[in-house]
Amino acid sequence: MEKIKFGILGTAGIAKLRFIPAIRNAKNAEVSAVASRNSEKSRRYAEENGIETAYGSYEELLAQKDIDAVYIPQPNGLHKEWSLKAIAAGKHVLCEKPLAPTPEDCLEMKQAAEAKNVVLMEAFMYRFHPLTEFVISQVHSGALGEIESIQASFTFILADTEDVRWDQKLAGGAVMDVGCYGINASRTFFAEEPAAVSAIAHYRKPGIDDRMGIFARFPSGKQAQIICGFTSDAPIGYTINGTKGWITAYNGFQTGVLNGTITQEISGVRSTFQDSTNEYTRMIEHFSDCVINHKPVRYDATDAARNMAFINAAQKSAENDGEWVKVKEIKS
Repeated sequence: MEKIKFGILGTAGIAKLRFIPAIRNAKNAEVSAVASRNSEKSRRYAEENGIETAYGSYEELLAQKDIDAVYIPQPNGLHKEWSLKAIAAGKHVLCEKPLAPTPEDCLEMKQAAEAKNVVLMEAFMYRFHPLTEFVISQVHSGALGEIESIQASFTFILADTEDVRWDQKLAGGAVMDVGCYGINASRTFFAEEPAAVSAIAHYRKPGIDDRMGIFARFPSGKQAQIICGFTSDAPIGYTINGTKGWITAYNGFQTGVLNGTITQEISGVRSTFQDSTNEYTRMIEHFSDCVINHKPVRYDATDAARNMAFINAAQKSAENDGEWVKVKEIKS
């Protein structure tokens, strides 16, 4: 079977912890190189993770003709720059979420990828887990009745004060790093975009939220409540409520890697499901299949732009003490 050769731009922890172990089990992809701005750091990272080749600059990796695609796990504020440079070099791009800090950035990246005829995809791995797909089918089939609301949360303790996620210049903050999951889930499960958002945040430093609570209303009348933060270690997941029942995903944004479960109750009958499938591996295989067979990705950069419109509205609301903010409409 043909395999897509990936290069990794950067030596981020997420690549070591999640991406590299996952791609080793992928049927149609492999990691063949890593790059860092520090050649010694890149060399050590390659040795520690069994990667064949290390480069001392991102540009050097992008110049290699045998690299088909790049995975970008860099800080949020660097996603656009290096995605565009990779696209210009003719590389397919799997970029960590959020794709870029603004909807306009996302759409610019989409246009660049289309012009170069390369695949660009935001790495929302939870969307590829079988249990997430099950939840989507339950919601959209009407099994839960008319959907009314979702409550989603993703918090953890970010103790390292030097972490890049505390840097405003690199588009850090809790809503950008983990709030984006609940925001994406509400849009994905509801299959519509929010009309308006109200948010309250606590700021560790100017422009950097360490926790945020978001309330969103949708045109259909559905509601979303989203909690995210860097200061507490609460359960990660979501609950969707309908007129016939509810469904809860514990560790729902990292179902496979954290052995998450899904419990649903419909018309008084409760059932629980567990599936340890690695969602990162399935995401990589989907992306690589799209590259090999020239297929469209499950969701494109327009979806990323719409997610960022939601996030930007929440940021603006929080800066104005919870004032309701209309979410910018992003057309296809």
